[in-house]
Amino acid sequence: MISNRHCLLCLFGACVFGYGQLAIAAEQDATTNGELTIEGDSAVFLQSRNRIEYSGNVIAYMNGMRISGDKVLVQMNDDRVEQITTSGSPANFWQDVAATDSDTEAEAQTIIYLPNSGLLELSGSASLSQNGNAVHSASIRYNLTLGQLEASGDQAQERVRMQLFVPNDDTTRDSTSQ
Repeated sequence: MISNRHCLLCLFGACVFGYGQLAIAAEQDATTNGELTIEGDSAVFLQSRNRIEYSGNVIAYMNGMRISGDKVLVQMNDDRVEQITTSGSPANFWQDVAATDSDTEAEAQTIIYLPNSGLLELSGSASLSQNGNAVHSASIRYNLTLGQLEASGDQAQERVRMQLFVPNDDTTRDSTSQ
């Protein structure tokens, strides 16, 4: 069951964070404290289901990542975020990849993020890019923790397409000779 404090914080965040400067502060707090911060046009807390539904230009910040879409459903379990489901035309995901110069970016009609396992599930015209590499298909499952990717097409219209960045010989030679 969600504590009253957590419920009030979620509803407060949904009501107040429509202002630009507060949204920037919320993103910074969320990325440094490991908290989930969500802003949207409206929010409904369904206590009996341990679920919060946000709608209207929703943006969620959590642990150096940002998820945005038309609608976000947050499923809770024992005061912990169990699953974040985002839908949109399209829904978007962004994560700052520590120790690298690139970010992970994804987009799909539906994005499901499971924080406990680090699993990202994309479905409906899904795409994911990182380090100059890109994958496009009907659905993509990507484990952010392990860096494992699984993509599948829908056979009728959309096949799996990968674009890989391959450094030229000069770049490889320069990095190995130093």
